[in-house]
Amino acid sequence: MSADFSGRHVLVTGGGSGLGHSVSLAFAASGGRVSVVDVNEEAALQTAAAIRSNQGSAEAYVCDVSVETQVEQTLDAICEHAGTPDILFNNAGVNRRLPLQEWTAEDWNHVVGVNFIGSFLVARAVGQRMAQCQGGSIVNMSAGGGGLIGLGRGTAIYCGTKGAVVAMTRDLAAEWAADNVRVNCVAPGWIKTDMNAAILRHPVASQRVQQRVPLGRWGEPEDVVGPVLFLASDEARYITGHTLPIDGGVHNIVRLTDDDTIR
Repeated sequence: MSADFSGRHVLVTGGGSGLGHSVSLAFAASGGRVSVVDVNEEAALQTAAAIRSNQGSAEAYVCDVSVETQVEQTLDAICEHAGTPDILFNNAGVNRRLPLQEWTAEDWNHVVGVNFIGSFLVARAVGQRMAQCQGGSIVNMSAGGGGLIGLGRGTAIYCGTKGAVVAMTRDLAAEWAADNVRVNCVAPGWIKTDMNAAILRHPVASQRVQQRVPLGRWGEPEDVVGPVLFLASDEARYITGHTLPIDGGVHNIVRLTDDDTIR
């Protein structure tokens, strides 16, 4: 993917680590001005510093995307400094792996608050501004076949939020199409990121993941970066409302048995 994002303002939530970090660096390397948003101030600053050390343009912002007032205040600050974003990678997300009976209301509120409510709040705030400017591209973050397949024990709430993001993507794409705002989504599978660090450290569990991926390997962050940049670019100008699985073919598996569950 060699798209040129020169002159484009890109906002990345969850940009301090994992896929958000990798995508932020890639947009900057392609000429984009990146606003890095993360709940972790140090992580956001480190991503922005890494971009600037490579002669890129970036600013860091701290925001809990599950809090509406923080989202609005942060976006006001971003727009005042760099203008309305041309591109949003709506990536911030969390997970907690617990047996369903052990989930508390606090666990539920945290995961739903960040993954779904937070994704909605950011998409709404940015998308409305894009619509006023008659153009923009939003790439939302789902996971695991877009929430259409189970990932194993302890992931019911996480998968539910990611399925909700897919549904939201379709509706927002329809709502903002007349304003030339495209809304798409990526659904990565098992990728080597911090979120999967515990599994990666466990040789047996890591191997079991690899065995159930039709392409026979874990995904690398770079496997997600290219599709995100493509959907955000003018090359995808006639694509909206689409969710792209990036999972080595896992979404084609009809059923996962108990033996395949990652514990």
